[in-house]
Amino acid sequence: MAVEDKHVNKLKGVIKEEITVMFEQTLDFCQVACPEPHFRQLRSKILRVGNNCIRNLHKKIEDQYKIKYIPVAEDIIEIQRGK
Repeated sequence: MAVEDKHVNKLKGVIKEEITVMFEQTLDFCQVACPEPHFRQLRSKILRVGNNCIRNLHKKIEDQYKIKYIPVAEDIIEIQRGK
């Protein structure tokens, strides 16, 4: 796998995670505001729209963009051994 593919996959993962969090939180609000028989239909539609959004963004990234991941900072991990 090329480095560029890893960068694209990293971006696609971030997009999926953020959109999923957004529509899960939306569903939480809807569950409080919407009575149960109607909530299931609303939930289904929100999940469908959210997943379609993720798929569409992934496709656009693959077809129209060159992605290069630039890390913000380096992580330093120190290991201390016991005495």
